Amino acid sequence: MQKMTKETAKTEKATVYEVGFHVVPTVSPENLPKEVDAIKAILGSTGATVISEEFPKLRNLAYTMIKPIGPVRHRFDSAYFGWIKFEGPKESASEVDKALKGSDKVIRHIVIKTARENTIYGPKILGDEKREAGKEEEAKAEKKAPATQEELDKSIDKLVS
Repeated sequence: MQKMTKETAKTEKATVYEVGFHVVPTVSPENLPKEVDAIKAILGSTGATVISEEFPKLRNLAYTMIKPIGPVRHRFDSAYFGWIKFEGPKESASEVDKALKGSDKVIRHIVIKTARENTIYGPKILGDEKREAGKEEEAKAEKKAPATQEELDKSIDKLVS
């Protein structure tokens, strides 16, 4: 039987989560880092460690969201959206959820279990060589002269026959 060390116990009990959140748009851009730091402080207090994150950006929402702040129900059509991937004990997810539910600065949030690997695949991830090759292909396509009427007729005849 394998002997359990502190390190193996930590990795066996730790789970990777991601929290996505909408911060109210009334927060000024200068104060936005403070709000993100407050969320990270919540994570730190639960024993979680941050793996990666995307700083919130102002986005238009697909639909109006309502957030009760005090006795008033506020309506928001935009919000700062960001996410933080973190690793921590299973209890950390529920503690983060409770803390963000009570926040007046967070309109809505979600905490999900995820994988440690980077799961973002898109044009930003492409290497410089692939990006340059794509630009060259686009340039070649643009330089090509438009087909003449005779070339079009020949193409159509080949397809029909």
